[in-house]
Amino acid sequence: MVCPASLLSTSLAIYLLRNSAPPSQSFVLSPFSLDTALAIINDGAGGATQAELTNLLLNGCSASDVTALYASLASSLLIRNKTGVTFNSANRFYVDTSVSYCYKKRLANINFTFFQVESIQFSQKVEAANEMNKFVNDATNGMIKDVISPDGISNDAKAILINAIYFLGKWQIPFDPRFTDPRTFHGVNGDRKIPFMHSGSSFRINLDNDIGTVLIMEYVDPKYSFFYLMPNKSSNVGTMLNGLTGERLQSVLKGATRRNVHITVPKMKIKSKLDGVELLSKMGVKSLFSNGADLSKISSSPLKVSKITHSAVFEVDEKGTEAAAATMVEVAFMSKTIYLPPPITIILDRPFLFGVRRNDEILFIGQYV
Repeated sequence: MVCPASLLSTSLAIYLLRNSAPPSQSFVLSPFSLDTALAIINDGAGGATQAELTNLLLNGCSASDVTALYASLASSLLIRNKTGVTFNSANRFYVDTSVSYCYKKRLANINFTFFQVESIQFSQKVEAANEMNKFVNDATNGMIKDVISPDGISNDAKAILINAIYFLGKWQIPFDPRFTDPRTFHGVNGDRKIPFMHSGSSFRINLDNDIGTVLIMEYVDPKYSFFYLMPNKSSNVGTMLNGLTGERLQSVLKGATRRNVHITVPKMKIKSKLDGVELLSKMGVKSLFSNGADLSKISSSPLKVSKITHSAVFEVDEKGTEAAAATMVEVAFMSKTIYLPPPITIILDRPFLFGVRRNDEILFIGQYV
């Protein structure tokens, strides 16, 4: 059976968002960052632990399919700012100095060859937290500074896996900041005045569906795009998200066609943080956090995951999008726009879903309410 990896990863992105925040809260996460960290752990797991992770990451596929997908994605995304898009993904396994060389060697032999193994003394919690936070700060271009605090390192920590990503995308058609003005956004918690950006040009849209308004904006590198999905007035973000599947989302996005449109969209800046253990436990991953965890491909000694923290920062302005995310797993032993009278007007002044994609893969997904 061929594994429908793209469809399954889209479904997982929706599932993660649905279980991460209530519909009354603006929120953003990076499925790519979180899933990559979990895929690395999955590659070092066995038995029921690996089965639960594999079913979460690519339900119905094999553990080798998980490794192939995320290793391939991580490799293809290692680009520099040559095409108006910068995407950096950095993975680092910090291993306590008390851990044997054999343990470190096992980590280095995990199929994910794009991460580094570094020795660190976890008992020196302040110094250890500073070193890990510096790694995240550098990898995310300063957008995320403190992914872990000294008291967030448990006394029995033996290894901490950190995945940090940074995205900077310049719009193919930038907004003219001279036209940005304050307008009313009809949010879940009441109306509020926020800056809105305006543009009149050719964009991909889909208004002919039963879900809502789809607007897709390309970055300078056309492999990357930003999508908005605002539910119909008779619905809301929570209801739409509960009924949304990976297949339906991909379908409405693929159904978007290029039209001459005048758009009005809000500037956004969202910071989010989630407890990965709580989230994944709700989604059926239990063994990984129990004393029965099987991480035998990492260590012959009993190990379990005691902490997963995911942080994300997302900003959209006239030039483009800047975003970053970091996931920590602890193992215990944006030119002027020419305005023309457009035939279609789209105003995104109600709560909506949004995301950044590379081709069909969702790198970031969130809700703005």
